[in-house]
This record gives sequence, C-alpha cells and structure tokens, in this order.
Amino acid sequence: MAQFILTARHSSNIGGQRIDRGQQFSLNVCMMGITPTNLFNNSRCADTVLRQFSAQGLDLPKNSPLLNGGHWDIKMK
Repeated sequence: MAQFILTARHSSNIGGQRIDRGQQFSLNVCMMGITPTNLFNNSRCADTVLRQFSAQGLDLPKNSPLLNGGHWDIKMK
C-alpha cells in the first residue's frame, strides 16, 4: 500500500469548498505501481483518490481541475 502526502501549492475554491495553500491531505492507495508522477494519471486509482479526498471532507467531482498533479506537491511516504 502506498501512502501519499499532498500539499496544496495554491489556494482554491471549488464548489463552495476552500483549500488553503499549504493544506495537506493524506491518501492511501492499495495498488501496485502507483507513484507520485502517475497518481492522477492512472484511471485505475481515480475512484480511490476521490474516496480518500471525500473521507477528509473534500468532495470533488470526477472532472475536477484539482485532480491534477500541478495543483499539489506530492510526497510518497
């Protein structure tokens, strides 16, 4: 199981939800081969990523612009 720490690079308002610059989210992905570079580009883990965000109070649609590595500093634990 891979664990990632995502830190917001900038503040964002999406659908009435606010993400502050520097805010962190922890994601656990139970799939082999997932790395920080392919976390958002892998269709196999898209639902897992959305569920992990939702569990931490961030409900995003599948087409959200925040589901892109450019918005986050991604560290693998």
